[in-house]
Order: sequence, then C-alpha cells, then structure tokens
Amino acid sequence: MREISFEVVELEENAYHILIEAEFAGLENGWWIIDTGASRSVFDQAMTMLYDQENSDSVLATGLGKEMVETGAGSISDFILGGVSWGVLRVALVDFSHINSEYSKFTEKKILGLLGADFLLVHHAILNFKERKISLFTES
Repeated sequence: MREISFEVVELEENAYHILIEAEFAGLENGWWIIDTGASRSVFDQAMTMLYDQENSDSVLATGLGKEMVETGAGSISDFILGGVSWGVLRVALVDFSHINSEYSKFTEKKILGLLGADFLLVHHAILNFKERKISLFTES
C-alpha cells in the first residue's frame, strides 16, 4: 500500500476538487483531478508527448459537464504517482483547454487529466480527507 498526499481546491464556495500530482520522467509534473464519478480516466489530448495514441475510432461520450465530447483512446506507458510506477494507464483523450481556462481563475496548477474509477477501483483507493491522503494498493 502507498499513501500519497493530495490537495483540495475550492472552486467556489463549498465546491471542491481533489488534485493529485503525477510525475513524468524528464518532464514537468502535472495535476490530475481525482474523480470517483468518472468511469474512465481521461487525459488531455494536447499532451501528445506523454501518451501513445491507440488505433480506435473516436467516439462520443458524456462527461465533463454532461455535454457530449469527442474522445480518442491512448495509454500512458509509465503512470507515476507518489514516486511509484503504477504501470500502463489507458485513458480517454479529450480537449482540456476549457478545464484549464476555468482552473486558471483559482489555481496555477495545470490539469492534465481525471483519475477515474477504472484506476481507483483496481487499486482499492481509500481517500482520507482528514489527512489529505489517498491509499492505493498494488494489483493482486
């Protein structure tokens, strides 16, 4: 089990998002929103140097404000949180420019993705809001 610190950002009064920092070898770190309501993890399609595009037709999906968004598929070959490699992370790819435009009003952190239930469930995630830590377990 690994405990990794997270931050809470208040976007407006009593509206919070949970952010966790991810590391990318040789590159600047980026931030993910821990989104227990997202069925799949989602990544910013503009960050082409950080993922491998998978051959699949783009599809429409509901999310990110309940609107229909066009997505592609990709994978991050070495997903690192808390100094630990969690292996390959498959992601849906979407345009995050509107998310980062909104976030820039509240924080300087660049949001690269949403960490969804696909990852959280496999790693038996436990969120401890008092200590602001997430516990993740290796697959077994």
